Amino acid sequence: MKALVKYASGIGNVGVRDVPIPEIAADEILIKIKYCGICGTDLHIYADEYPNTPPVIMGHEYCGTVVKVGEAVRDEWSVGDRVVGELHTGACGTCELCQAGKPHICDSKLALGSKYNGAFAEYMSLPAWLAHHLPDGISWEVAGVTEPFAITTHCLIERGQMGNERSVLISGAATMGLMSAIWASRLGIKTIIVSGTDTDQDMRFPLAKEMGATHVVNVQRENLRDIVMDLTNGVGVDTWIECSGSGAAIKSGLQLVRKTGKVVLIGLIGPETIPIPWNTLHYKELDIAACFSSPPSSWQKALAVEGDEAPKLRQLVTEIIPLEDWERGFDMMRKGIGVKILVDMEA
Repeated sequence: MKALVKYASGIGNVGVRDVPIPEIAADEILIKIKYCGICGTDLHIYADEYPNTPPVIMGHEYCGTVVKVGEAVRDEWSVGDRVVGELHTGACGTCELCQAGKPHICDSKLALGSKYNGAFAEYMSLPAWLAHHLPDGISWEVAGVTEPFAITTHCLIERGQMGNERSVLISGAATMGLMSAIWASRLGIKTIIVSGTDTDQDMRFPLAKEMGATHVVNVQRENLRDIVMDLTNGVGVDTWIECSGSGAAIKSGLQLVRKTGKVVLIGLIGPETIPIPWNTLHYKELDIAACFSSPPSSWQKALAVEGDEAPKLRQLVTEIIPLEDWERGFDMMRKGIGVKILVDMEA
């Protein structure tokens, strides 16, 4: 079968390779992959900036059809089932974190696409406990963005405990920022501000409005502080959701949250550390919810509302490409062209 492989350490060293169709264990299923989304993490793996163990098949945002079922999980899965799923392969299942429903941050986790063969492949084996049945009526295109939607659900609903805000600022207008706007709108938040740059002007800002943003701000052309303070009577937003990974956005965002407000951290920064005004956290008595990846509970919550939000989620898929065009897809992501690019593994 064809697969996109990180075949050696170092910058690059990624290419399409012929690899065997995987065998499955008794507690696994074999999935014929339909779509796998290109994620920022894939770019970091390409650049050797994210931990990986080559040779490894990349890709972790997937949907597909079950074509083979291990004998130990035949009561739960059947050939022909449509499936989406998590990426926490290797989680031990016995540590305190796993027992608390947090296998996504287990120390033994070997994530799909970086340390365990992933979904930029025609077929993928998966421990069945990581799989979720795709609800009836959900299109493949919407299914293909379930993984980032589950992350947003975890960050805003589970970790952020959002729901009573009157105003939010969302830094970043890419996938996570736009999905955060979907949730903020769903929660009935009155003032939803999405900030970005010139890159977002033509496509992402209009999409942000479609997702529920009440205001969009181009920080390269407008004064974000003036706009936020004008919209919040000079006190700042109730919650700031950081999706950009930008040091400049982080520094300014801390100044735009009201005292006793909340900070939800989603975006990963490029360098390992960045300077921040630490005492501001103390002076304003801010609550901080940092988050990473998505536990099983967030998938259940995301799938429960995915049908309602399907029209919005579908708009975030801006291009579908065949595997042979993966380099163009990666380059589009680097340049901020579009939002979510899906690779059609059946094309």
